[in-house]
Formats: sequence, structure tokens, C-alpha cells
Amino acid sequence: MGFLIVCAACLFFLMLVPVTLFALTFIYRSSCVLCGLPKPTVMVASGIMFVAWLSLVMAVGVLDRVVHEACNAAGLPPWEAAIIVFLLALPLDLLISAGIESGLMGVRFGKGVEVWYTQRLIQLSIIVAIGFVVGVIVLIQQLV
Repeated sequence: MGFLIVCAACLFFLMLVPVTLFALTFIYRSSCVLCGLPKPTVMVASGIMFVAWLSLVMAVGVLDRVVHEACNAAGLPPWEAAIIVFLLALPLDLLISAGIESGLMGVRFGKGVEVWYTQRLIQLSIIVAIGFVVGVIVLIQQLV
């Protein structure tokens, strides 16, 4: 029985991968249009997002190791290192994404920054909307 549950969970998460990729590509293409850039094709958008993601993962991996080693040497707890990495990863994500956007799409770096901010604003709006719905559901369940 446990094996079937694990298999069903794996299948569920595998089915979420294309849906997630479609949603992220759709958000990226929408942010390009909102910033006044031509709408990239799905293949171009997914390629840019993949290259940006791969570059960010490598950079944050190095940053994570350096920050954790520095925090261990300073005697700080690991949770503080995680907060430091998160805060340092945001401007790193901005620089990498805007640089790749400007290089691959042939636009100025400032437009890449604008697309990054628009993209993150759309993603944050979706997360806030989901949190609001979950909060309302929890409150309704507590009242009943």
C-alpha cells in the first residue's frame, strides 16, 4: 500500500512539471509584453528561462557554500546563514536574469531589469492570491 502511495505521489509531481513550466513561460512572455518588448516564442522564452535558472543555481550554490562556511567560522547558527543566502540571492538573481535577458534578447540591461521586476511581481501576486484563498478557507473551517 505504501509503495502505491509513493508511486502516485511521484506521478503527481511528474505531471506538475509541464504545468509549472508552462505557467512560468507564460508569466515570462506576459512580462515581456508588459515591458514593451516583442513577445518571444515559447521555445525562446523557455530557453532563456532555462539558461537563467541554470546560471542562478550554480551561482547560488557557490554563494551558499561560502556563506555557510563563513557562518560556521563565525559561530552563527545555520538558519541565519540561510537568511543571508536568501537576501544575497535576490540581487544575484536580478543581475543574472537581466544580463541573460539583455544578451539573448538583444535589449538594454535596464529592460532586462524591468522584465525581472515585472515577472517577480506577477509571481508574488499569484502567491498572495493563493495565500488569501487558503486563509479564507481556514477561517471558514474554524467558524463551522
